[in-house]
Amino acid sequence: MAKAIHSMLRVLDEERSIDFYDRAFGLQVAERMDFPEFTLVYLRNSEADFELELTINKD
Repeated sequence: MAKAIHSMLRVLDEERSIDFYDRAFGLQVAERMDFPEFTLVYLRNSEADFELELTINKD
């Protein structure tokens, strides 16, 4: 049976999104990668193999 292990969402407000996913699902920032045009934030928790990638475009 297949299961989701990674998903990506584009978000407008990094701080608000991180707060929401922490409170709703217990996901914490595991890694943050800042590029000139966008930022990637990877959220995980120790209870599951699932990873959520937030993409924040800077334009």
